Amino acid sequence: QTLWYYRTKRVFSIAITLLVCCQAAFGWGRVGHATIATVAEDHLTPEAKAIIEEYLKGESIVKYASYADKYKNQLLIDVGFDPIEGKRVTTYPHTFEADQKAVPFKGINDNGRFVKNCVHYIDKLAEELKDHKNLSDSLRFHHIVMIVHFVGDMHCPEHIRYYPDDMSIGKYDITYDGQKTTMHKIWDSQVIATVHPDKTPREVADAIDNCSKKQIAKIAAGTTYDWAADCAKTSKPVHAVPEGAVLTKEYAAENQKLMESQLRKAGYRLAALLNSVLK
Repeated sequence: QTLWYYRTKRVFSIAITLLVCCQAAFGWGRVGHATIATVAEDHLTPEAKAIIEEYLKGESIVKYASYADKYKNQLLIDVGFDPIEGKRVTTYPHTFEADQKAVPFKGINDNGRFVKNCVHYIDKLAEELKDHKNLSDSLRFHHIVMIVHFVGDMHCPEHIRYYPDDMSIGKYDITYDGQKTTMHKIWDSQVIATVHPDKTPREVADAIDNCSKKQIAKIAAGTTYDWAADCAKTSKPVHAVPEGAVLTKEYAAENQKLMESQLRKAGYRLAALLNSVLK
């Protein structure tokens, strides 16, 4: 387990037992994150793929797609200021924030209020990873697997806060298919599980990876904040489901196109980002 402090770019490694209990799914859940990583891996350049294979000791990014969830409480950051709410040292944010017009907040400091912004850390990690030849083995690993996860997270519809009116990220009670759950969990895994029951990430990836090279280039164009703006605009209707709503499996069918589009976009954009920095 490792504690990272980015303000000074110093890394403190604390060697303790490597076996920890797997935590509940955040983001897309295991299948969703692995699907995104599978799509991305299929679109890596030979050079980027070889570099990743070297730095991950022969393993695939698919294996580590949920690493940031599993070790969430052990992966900490120094946010660089004393926020009004919370602590200066905190866990990595797995969400981002946009305004009511779906314009993403840039940075993490809103006049002393800590803004949970995974897009900020995607950019920060990617910029540092450009110098991967001069990074330590542990930092190379860390930066790659965190980018893999956070690009996935930013595309999950319930990982967006719309400041100031909807900050819940779906963490309220609803009923789905006769079972009590939360809206957040619906988008973690239940929509995918309903639409693609018993499918492996490889099978889901093969089913959704159907864009032409021209379409892929259009999807992957722009900055990470352009991608965030697209996600915020596209995902906003999901947040109209009220607390206490009763949903059937038809909800998953109605949102299949959105779910698959977000997974697909995340995979193409992740590949584009890794290709651009791993040269």
